[in-house]
Amino acid sequence: MERTANIIPSSALREKAAVNSPFPAIPSDIETTRPQAPAQPIMVDGRSLTIGQLETIAHRRGQIMTCPIALSQVEKARHAVEQAVENGTAAYGVTTSVGAYKDCVVNANSMHDFNMRLLRAHSFAIGTPLPVEDVRAAIALRINASLTGHAGIHPELLIALHNLLERDVIPEVRPIGSLGCADIGLMGQIGAALVGEGFAYVDGERRPALEALARAGLVPYRPQSKEGLVLVSSNATSVARAALLLAKAYRLFYVSIAVLGLSSAGFSASRQPWLAAKHTESGLIPDLADFALSSFAADKWSASSRVHDPLSYRCAVQVSGTALEALVHASRVARESMNNSDDNPVVVDGALITSGRSLPQRLTLALENLQLNIGHLSRSMLNRIIALGRCELTGLARNLTPHDGSVLAFGPPVKQAVDLFASIADDSSPASLVNVTVADGMEDEETFLPLITRKLERQLDLWGKLIAHEAFVARQAVYLRRLDGQLNGLAGAILTRLEKELLPIDDDRIYTLDFIAAERLLINDQWIDHLAQTYAFPIWEEGRR
Repeated sequence: MERTANIIPSSALREKAAVNSPFPAIPSDIETTRPQAPAQPIMVDGRSLTIGQLETIAHRRGQIMTCPIALSQVEKARHAVEQAVENGTAAYGVTTSVGAYKDCVVNANSMHDFNMRLLRAHSFAIGTPLPVEDVRAAIALRINASLTGHAGIHPELLIALHNLLERDVIPEVRPIGSLGCADIGLMGQIGAALVGEGFAYVDGERRPALEALARAGLVPYRPQSKEGLVLVSSNATSVARAALLLAKAYRLFYVSIAVLGLSSAGFSASRQPWLAAKHTESGLIPDLADFALSSFAADKWSASSRVHDPLSYRCAVQVSGTALEALVHASRVARESMNNSDDNPVVVDGALITSGRSLPQRLTLALENLQLNIGHLSRSMLNRIIALGRCELTGLARNLTPHDGSVLAFGPPVKQAVDLFASIADDSSPASLVNVTVADGMEDEETFLPLITRKLERQLDLWGKLIAHEAFVARQAVYLRRLDGQLNGLAGAILTRLEKELLPIDDDRIYTLDFIAAERLLINDQWIDHLAQTYAFPIWEEGRR
């Protein structure tokens, strides 16, 4: 029987397709959290793991299997480590201690005790435990990176890590405890659980790790030379979280473009800037403009008589296209990080040598660039929300009220959108420039990648809420324009989805439930994936693989 760790409830209620909808019916099982039968095994070889595959592993929709050729590289690298121990070669974390104690020798007869102390000393992270999906992904990345043949671990450790995934024994890992140059405080909790210490989740319950292992038919692993360091000195938790957050960002980006279409219909915005961008812009902006032109072609609305629209509409594909470039770049760097060893020391050409690969500089800066772009996207969204409420721009009643002077409509709730944007902008500020020197002056560079993933996670959650806010406001504008039956493209798909639960505003009511419902309806992984199959965007699909 498949074990599950029931930490988070299922993402959404099932929806039935709307009656007489012009859009493809959504299968009744599209929002289930997990298929009934396991997917095909995913081959990991240290070179080709994708974000999509990692997401599949994280949610237990597929199981990993190791490439035999890569395993031979692991065995060769292990021989180099054993030779260093046998020869008494000074090797950080192998024959010497770590950090400020790097000049202390570790004797061969105390190797096991040293590695156990290393795991205990580096199991110190605090905060609310990470979702089990994130930890599964981190374990998978530690396995994959070891298959590059640079880590120098024993094949038995690979088996032990694989067994955690296979039996679904997921260590409890907390998020706060790393400067972003190896997630030592976080990875230490994975290593501790592997050797039977700390805590882990099994059968949906939090248990002492020793008990969790026993319940799954496993025994504590006995770490050998270098393996304590391999388990703690890695950015696997942060890279895994970054990859899963990027998968979420792709879905949010897609639905934000769909909502842009509905907002444009509500504003009676001109499509001419999209056509101009298709023929005059560079980068991915023309691709996005072409997608907008084709996906909204069946959405019929008339442009107003304005000479041109506010910049938040006129420049929408420029802002979104630039953000798409940042998202694609961050995903490419994340994939490279997923398929590289960030160990120190590393095995190269049969020799154990020191390395600086534990500093995830490229991924950190790529994520911070993405965060800044999300801030710009959110600013444009807020400006469109405000524009939709201005009667001199839309020709509709102030704040999209159905009864001017008596129903307040979106006048007061706009403050929620401003709060959301301000919070998103606050999380757009860089954190990687902070510098603190530790370990007797030897560790004087850091990226704070774990902090940046926490900021990105919060930012994406807020961005989803702002997308839902714009969608609700746009839904009211479309209602006032009497566009029912005229939106039969991607914008219409958003409208049909919202109409399941969101009634138009005819009188003031408690709006909290409307905003919550809009977010639940639109920010739904399975539904977005289904929508993206209907309105395909190749650049988007290729980038998130």
